[in-house]
Amino acid sequence: MKFKRLNLALSAVIASTMGSSTFAFAQVSVDASKITCKQFVLHEVARPQSVAIWLSGYYAGRRELPTIDIQALEKNIKAIERFCAKVDNLELPLMQAVEKVLGLVADGPKGAAPALGVGF
Repeated sequence: MKFKRLNLALSAVIASTMGSSTFAFAQVSVDASKITCKQFVLHEVARPQSVAIWLSGYYAGRRELPTIDIQALEKNIKAIERFCAKVDNLELPLMQAVEKVLGLVADGPKGAAPALGVGF
């Protein structure tokens, strides 16, 4: 009986250690202004869709727009990926690529819609 308790306690400690290491990994912070097109298209930071959703929220928040146009978002993600995949653009910061492709400015006027819809 003692061995079962010890085994159970040891298993609990190992499981909690493994769980906390996974949790710590999930807490990584990234400076979005430093992400390059290369990192974006090669999934070096995160899945492109995850990064794009964050960027969409960033630009929408700057304009105080509480809506998401899912179709525009998906279209814009593809446009950014195509632009970033070009050899000449690989070292370009992703936020500059977004602004160039979609005609966005981070500090645009409140309520101003992005050039290709509210999805980014």
